[in-house]
Amino acid sequence: MENTQSMYWLNIVLFSILDSEDEESNDYIIAKYLLENYNQLPGATLSEISEQCHVSKAAISRFCKKIGLLDYIDLQMLIRERHKKNQKNLSNLTITEQKTMYHDMICQANKNIEIVMENPLVEQLIKDLIVYNNVYIFGHLQASHIAYTLRANLAILSKFCYCTQTWQTQKEKITSASSKDLFIIFSSTGDYFKRIDCNMNRLESRGAKVYVVTFEQGAKYLNDFVNKIFIGKEAEDPFANILMNLFVNYVSFRLNYLVSFHKT
Repeated sequence: MENTQSMYWLNIVLFSILDSEDEESNDYIIAKYLLENYNQLPGATLSEISEQCHVSKAAISRFCKKIGLLDYIDLQMLIRERHKKNQKNLSNLTITEQKTMYHDMICQANKNIEIVMENPLVEQLIKDLIVYNNVYIFGHLQASHIAYTLRANLAILSKFCYCTQTWQTQKEKITSASSKDLFIIFSSTGDYFKRIDCNMNRLESRGAKVYVVTFEQGAKYLNDFVNKIFIGKEAEDPFANILMNLFVNYVSFRLNYLVSFHKT
């Protein structure tokens, strides 16, 4: 499980379910309950959640897999870790200290992006985004909204890409990849392919081009044929979010000029 996962990013996934699912569906009911009862969730058993939502335990297990978790235990670990962080981080910080902390994070993020902009792989990714017609942009939990941000930015430039938060659908698209496909994966700790249990040898043989935007701590999870773009050493919330957003904004900024050039 990614160390940087938090209830904040899980909220993004849950709200997306509320936006897309029918109010009578099990997934909508479960997502709504989790959002409304977050403070009471640590320690809640699968049976208790099942009773409160009036759905089967199997429905909750399917829900967890749908949003990219292994099972209900994975969800509980995520929630408990976030509660621990909340208790630690919000205990003694003054407003001035919070402002200073945020300012320091922004300054460090800008330094990191200056280094990232000089990476030849970033330049190649920008060029590939113009060349490839089949572009898939994926991410998991906290990285999923980054994927959607890049897709939205590209859509403004009339470059349409496929994006989904459904874990199983992501795996299906990757499994059926071909040499005509470009995949951009956002994964804070780099263990994206490990989590979806992907046959990397098969993916490599299919000839798809794959970029993973991650932090250096995730290098151990990535095969040699994957194009690795490191945007920092450690993925700490909310620092990881700031860096990934800066990266997406830079790529979008550069593409804006390249797309305009190609049109003229």
